[in-house]
Amino acid sequence: MVKRTMAMIERSMTWLVPIAVFAVVILCGHGIGLAFDAEPSFAKGTWIASMQMGGGAQADIDNHFSGITYLDFMPRVSYLPFAPFGEGWYRAAFEPGIEAWLEHYLAPQPANAGGMKAAFRLHAIGFGRIVPYLELTAGVGATGLRVPESLSTFTFILEGGAGVSVFLKPDLSMNIGYRIQHLSNGNTSKPNRGYEANSGVIGVNFFFR
Repeated sequence: MVKRTMAMIERSMTWLVPIAVFAVVILCGHGIGLAFDAEPSFAKGTWIASMQMGGGAQADIDNHFSGITYLDFMPRVSYLPFAPFGEGWYRAAFEPGIEAWLEHYLAPQPANAGGMKAAFRLHAIGFGRIVPYLELTAGVGATGLRVPESLSTFTFILEGGAGVSVFLKPDLSMNIGYRIQHLSNGNTSKPNRGYEANSGVIGVNFFFR
């Protein structure tokens, strides 16, 4: 169990390292970025359109491992119904939205999956143009992947993660992040093992009202 846990941590680190490098490069290029105020970009009533892509690899948690790897395309639309809240470094903005997911499996067999998710992000907007975030997505879809962990067409998808956005200008940002992904059929059919995967995402975000 310890060996499997360490292997999962190592896979996670392969995504966390690029996130850290991305943040350091931006910080060096823009100083600390505190002269930029991200709050107007997250004003109540703002719409956000995001184009995101990424990929991932299965995490071997309990010896159910088929070597699943995939690429993702995840367009997203969000609306900010609430004003930012908190003070100073604890200033935050809540972003609810809808995210499509289109997944192409590279291994162990070519296959496709897709569906819709409810998506939520909590942005820390007190650091200037550098905006860390936490996120959660949950939804349903269909998959053509046929492995011991996933034999049904219907599937639920659940993801949690973190990342950082960098504002290039008030109405435009780029983000890079890490997600842990879980797919299973929610016990609607047997078997219901599902699988977990470490994944990375990069995107561009447009803000408008």
